[in-house]
Amino acid sequence: MRAETPHPLIILYLQGLTDVDRWTLLGLSGDLWVTSPATEAGEGRERMFQGEFSNNMDDKGRVSIPASFRDVLNSCHADGKIIITRSHNTPCLIAYPTREWNRLQAAIKDMPANIKRNFIRAVITPSQSFSPDKQGRVLLAGVLREHAALSRIVHFAGTGETFEIWDKASWDKQLEADLLALQDFELDM
Repeated sequence: MRAETPHPLIILYLQGLTDVDRWTLLGLSGDLWVTSPATEAGEGRERMFQGEFSNNMDDKGRVSIPASFRDVLNSCHADGKIIITRSHNTPCLIAYPTREWNRLQAAIKDMPANIKRNFIRAVITPSQSFSPDKQGRVLLAGVLREHAALSRIVHFAGTGETFEIWDKASWDKQLEADLLALQDFELDM
C-alpha cells in the first residue's frame, strides 16, 4: 500500500502560506472542497460583526462574547482569537480578530513617530489576546475595565470588521449623541 501524497493546498495550509483565515476546509474525498466565508455569507461578502447585545459581567471581570460574534470568529477567522484593547478616542474597548489586528499593526508603522509612540502606549500596550472559553467568556483586565468604566451590564456593538465593548449606560449616552449628530444627515444611495 502506497502512502498518498497530501494535496498541495493542504501542505500550504499546514505551513501557513495561504490566507487560512479566509478558507475553511470542508472535506477531502479525492478532490479538495473548500468554501470561503464570502460565499457562505451570500452576495460575495464576508460575514461581519453586526448587532447589539448586552451581557452581564461577573465580579471577576468575565463576560460572555455574544454567540453571533463567536460564530463570525469561528467561521471567518481561522484561529478564533480576538485582541481586546482600549479605544483611543471613545470610552470603550475594541475587539479585533487577528487579521484586523495585523492590519492595525501595519498601519501603525506609517504613523509619525510622536503619534506612533502615543498610539502604542494607549492602544497596543494594554491589549490582550483571547480565545473565548467553552462558555464564550473572556476575562477582561482591570485596566481595560477601568478605561471603559464597565459595570455589571456590558454592551457589545458590532462595527463590521471589529466590535466594541461598552458599559451599557455609556453606550446609551453615546448612541443618543450619535443620533443627534446625524439628525440632519441624508444618505444618498
